Amino acid sequence: MRTLVFLIFLVLQNNLYADYMEVLLLGTGTPRPSIERFGSATLVKAGGHNFLFDAGRGVTIRLQQAGITPNMIDKVFLTHLHSDHISGLDDLWITGWVWQRQGLLNVSGPQGTHNLVESLRKAYAADISYREKNVNLNSDLTRINSKEINEEIVFQQDGVTIRSFLVEHAPVEPAFGYRIEFGDRVVVISGDTTYSENIVKYSKDVDLLVHEIAAASPVLLKRNKRLASVVAYHTNPEQMSQILNKTSPRLTVLNHVLLFGVSEQQVIAEIKNNYPGEVAMGYDLMNIGIGNSITINRINAEQP
Repeated sequence: MRTLVFLIFLVLQNNLYADYMEVLLLGTGTPRPSIERFGSATLVKAGGHNFLFDAGRGVTIRLQQAGITPNMIDKVFLTHLHSDHISGLDDLWITGWVWQRQGLLNVSGPQGTHNLVESLRKAYAADISYREKNVNLNSDLTRINSKEINEEIVFQQDGVTIRSFLVEHAPVEPAFGYRIEFGDRVVVISGDTTYSENIVKYSKDVDLLVHEIAAASPVLLKRNKRLASVVAYHTNPEQMSQILNKTSPRLTVLNHVLLFGVSEQQVIAEIKNNYPGEVAMGYDLMNIGIGNSITINRINAEQP
């Protein structure tokens, strides 16, 4: 009888979490150095896998604060090759090897990804040699499996499907967003983009949309042409409202927060003036649980 009860418990437990996902914002910042907002990086947990989308400045530190060592990451998907999205990739790769990652690091991204990862091995050749000789680490495991992608299914295993799609970040071409499906749950990560019809297409009625945001005061935009050109290839609050009114996610979290002369509160208020749904500002180490309900908590950034 006890065995039967235990089996029923396991079945119920598995069904309860069969399509549960977690999204952890590791870095919500931009090229500007910030102790509060590290470089772009988002972790998605689904189907027993840890999927990392972008690997910006400080990603291994944020992972450690979240209780995840770099050897636990073996699948990285790059949205594009701007420095603030890739500057932590070398640390993730080489430190994961030192922490004895059991297989190779797999990196998928746009054209140029092959060159990026091959250059890393050349740049770290001396370090790899020293560590192999001193502590017998296997240098073969420093090889990186890289794949240059288009709009396609980039992962499909253990009930998880990840699809890449093009977004608008010209002159950065190609630049990708990602749609992650697990059971009935769907998460979309926009990457860097201005208003994009593909974002609308792939984000309709999703559980969670993690989307970039940029805003500047009209005075600054008028006075600074360089700033205006930067903001122009990102998504402003008005465009964000347009996207959300067409897609209606259960929850939207703003990411890659690029603000000049305006506050976070002003940005949220402007979006909510034109959109009735749930919108939250994203912060480093924000953890979002997605099941029948959606929960948000923030890991203590001071923990070791």
